[in-house]
Amino acid sequence: MKNLIYCLLFITLTSSLFGQLEHLENQKKIVDSLFYIDASEALKYSEATIEDARQFGDSSYITYFLDQAGELNRRQGNYDRSVELLQECIVHKKYWTDLKDLSITHNNLGRTYTNKGQYDLAAYNYLKALQLMETAKNLMGQGFYLNNLAVVYDLQHNYGKALEYYKKSLKVKEEIGNETGIAASYTNLGIVYFNLGDYNKSIEYHKRGYKIYQKLGSSTKVARTLNNLARAYLETGDYTNALKYITQANVSDTLHDNKQLSTEIQLNLAHCYFKLNELDSTKRHVDQAMQMATETNSFKNLTDVYALKAIIAEKQGDLESSLSYLKQQLSYRDSLINETNIYAVSEMEGKYEYEKNLRLIQESELAIAQKEKEIERQKLKVFYWLTACVVLIAIVLVFMLLYWFKKQNTSLLKGQLALIHSQNHNLSELNHNLKTELDRTQISLEEKNEVLNNVFAKSKETELPESLMSLSRREMEVLSHLALGWTDDQLAEKLFVSKSTIKTHLRRIYSKLTVRGRTEAVAMAHKHNLLGDMVFEKTD
Repeated sequence: MKNLIYCLLFITLTSSLFGQLEHLENQKKIVDSLFYIDASEALKYSEATIEDARQFGDSSYITYFLDQAGELNRRQGNYDRSVELLQECIVHKKYWTDLKDLSITHNNLGRTYTNKGQYDLAAYNYLKALQLMETAKNLMGQGFYLNNLAVVYDLQHNYGKALEYYKKSLKVKEEIGNETGIAASYTNLGIVYFNLGDYNKSIEYHKRGYKIYQKLGSSTKVARTLNNLARAYLETGDYTNALKYITQANVSDTLHDNKQLSTEIQLNLAHCYFKLNELDSTKRHVDQAMQMATETNSFKNLTDVYALKAIIAEKQGDLESSLSYLKQQLSYRDSLINETNIYAVSEMEGKYEYEKNLRLIQESELAIAQKEKEIERQKLKVFYWLTACVVLIAIVLVFMLLYWFKKQNTSLLKGQLALIHSQNHNLSELNHNLKTELDRTQISLEEKNEVLNNVFAKSKETELPESLMSLSRREMEVLSHLALGWTDDQLAEKLFVSKSTIKTHLRRIYSKLTVRGRTEAVAMAHKHNLLGDMVFEKTD
């Protein structure tokens, strides 16, 4: 009974663990499904499940929810909370063997520090992620984190360092043949050269990126690259080419989904027409840019819009309007100071959209395969646990049945032994009484023989088998005394014959009974109650 109780307790504990595991798996699926659809809901579920994961004690669940909550907090602008969660996650991953997974946490922490404008800490975490990928010999990861390090230097306007890391990243991507990454690196290099004032180099790299994006069919990236080419041509004074490329960018099907890019294209169109002295077209496009910038509340674009409007008004001799536009430009520039970090990060994320998408596709495919394996593993684990429980219960039941059977057999054996003992006692008492009575009457030897003959005759008539009935009276007498355990010498002495005669009688007895010796003959005599005590000893 105690074993059964333990077994039930074990099953209850196992069921509880499976219940917790199922809860964590369900929460994980919810966070996965909401991550890119509804970040605020995904954040709510991930934050709420962190403590459950801690109590369950499985580091894979703890780090998953810490990672997700950290990144979602970053996307919601909760940078301090994001740093707190991601740093705790790194502590849990201190001895992590999955270096890629650990590098992603460092990368997310680097992005959070970038959002906060703490570029040194951002660079430190990107460098840690890069070192992990070098240890794992993961070239894809190396190219990605080299790129991120370049972004940090780019945001700090350290263009020399930015060029160094962009080129290192490009080299790795070319080595593994990552066309999307190569195109992104060309774009980044083109922007850095533009910032350095080397517009011809900028045009060269943007054209390289443009060819790859056309091949890949990425319309948004094509439009962005055409816009960058137009800006570079504007700086070189080649307004014809600038207008050609910016006009191509303006007809992209994807612009309605990207207000930021659409606004920049309208501004560059306005700049091109202004340089070509087409003021009507300039006004039309700058007004469109202002409307879009107002809708998106983009201080940077509004600053550029009012700067261009001020120049147009000045050229038309409307100095009062020009002054008004300059004041508005200054007001937006003041606001722009407060959003510098946010805009910079937005630019960074735009630059690496393709790399992120490629990584997400690869990781989603891997995640699907891993989830399928995990589901199979969990099913197998549940099956093993249930099998173990069933086997344990079966073993307990078998032991209980064995114990019960043993107890029953012991009781039966005791009863049989008691019955045998009682029968032996009764037989012994009967023989003793008969002997006493015969001794008391002091009958003669002839009378004894007559009694013996009568006993044997009666036995033959009632219960003796044919083999025993074939024995002579003397052979029956020898067999009955043999059953008492007498030796040949004792038989010869008691029956007043020689030992050789006894041996002759025994051979005949064995032959008639078809037995192999004394033991089997004695067994048969006992079976039919042919005991020597019935043939009384000779009186003195």
